[in-house]
Formats: sequence, C-alpha cells, structure tokens
Amino acid sequence: MFKKVLIGGITLAGMTVLLAACGTNDSNSSSSASSSDKTSQSAKSSSEKSDKEKYGQIIGKDTSEDKSAKEITKPGDSVSFEVPASSNEEYLHFAFMHAASGAMGWYFAPAAESGVALSKSMFEDDKTVDITDQIALFEAPNQTTSMAVTEDNGSLKYGKASDFMKATVTKEDNMYKITIENTSSGDFETPFSSGVWSVSDSKDKAFDHTASQELSTLATSGKRADLYNEVKDEMK
Repeated sequence: MFKKVLIGGITLAGMTVLLAACGTNDSNSSSSASSSDKTSQSAKSSSEKSDKEKYGQIIGKDTSEDKSAKEITKPGDSVSFEVPASSNEEYLHFAFMHAASGAMGWYFAPAAESGVALSKSMFEDDKTVDITDQIALFEAPNQTTSMAVTEDNGSLKYGKASDFMKATVTKEDNMYKITIENTSSGDFETPFSSGVWSVSDSKDKAFDHTASQELSTLATSGKRADLYNEVKDEMK
C-alpha cells in the first residue's frame, strides 16, 4: 500500500540558526520564521486530517452483562460510522468480531479482498444501498490464518451475512454513512465487537484479508487497538 511520509520541523530548526546569526534583524527574521512555521504546521495538519479520514474505528455503545466486553453491538442494536466520499470510486475495508466465536476467531469483513466498492453515482435521489450480501464470515484464530468460514464449527453456526445483520450505506453531504444492524437470533445470535475500517482508491488486498497477529487479536478477543494502530501506520 502506498505510504505517505510527513516531514515537519525543518523550517523551524533552520530559522533558529538564522536568528542566532542575524542579530539586529531579529524582528524581521522572527516574523518570517513565524509565517513559515505556521505554513508548515498548516500543511502538516491538513495532511494528518486527510490521512485520518481514510481509516477509523467501529465503536458500539453496549457492554456485555458480565462487563467483560465494552463498546459492542448487541442483537437488536446497530452501529454506524462515516467514510469520506471521494469523487472517484473507492473501496471500503473493515473487520469486527463475531463475539460468540471466542478463541475460534470468527470475524466479519467484505466478502471480496478488494473491499466494498463505493461511488457517488450509487446514491442518486438519496438512495440507501444495501451491502449485506457483500459481507462474509472469516476466521483468524492465529497470526498465520485469515480464511473464509464455510461450515459450522461444533455449536457455532455458519451462515450468510444476512443471518446476522443488515448493512446499509447512505450518502450524507460529502460522507458515506455505513450502518450495521445486528439482526442475529436463535442459532446465529451473537454480539459484534468493535472494529476497524479503512478506505482506499485501489482494489488492493488490505488488513481485513491479511493474516496478522493484530487481526487475530481482534477476531479472538474483540480488542481493536493493535489492529487500529497497524492500519494507522500503513495509511501514513
């Protein structure tokens, strides 16, 4: 994945040396340094904001009855997150845990390695787009595994995404709003953990289909911090 490198602080350090050498020109040099520094900080802030908008966290509002899991989405509830709408087609990636799977490490992600395709043309007349059938179950029980779930595992029932959820996208202003409703019940009942998302302008395989310790930690424990930090580092 293409990585952008931010370079900051060089202008300020250079101006410090110039101020020491100029003596009577302190006032003019100081003004120049301040202006240059503000420009540098403004450019850096803009770049950081742009990077941050390309990834984020999926955070539910519920807590398990035994208080062991926070920020989850229980059956009957929903969770939403927003993604910036690009003028070009872009591809949404995400991962969040099938919490009832425990150490088996089942998680939900886009069915395609390229992610869920989004474009402004999909949302004419304030249309709501259903993406449920573009989501599937995967498993990452360890750091070397990321593969599709295709069958039951003991009492744990495999199913299509529609057996667990309804996922929709709307376009509001210049953002895509993704809403995931937990509709699971009966044999399929499970909370969803919090998760991580990113968006890209390419069809490259991303973190949600790449085996890693960070993905396995999310899939087996519901803890998102390590995976979020991995995605943040990759997007810079």
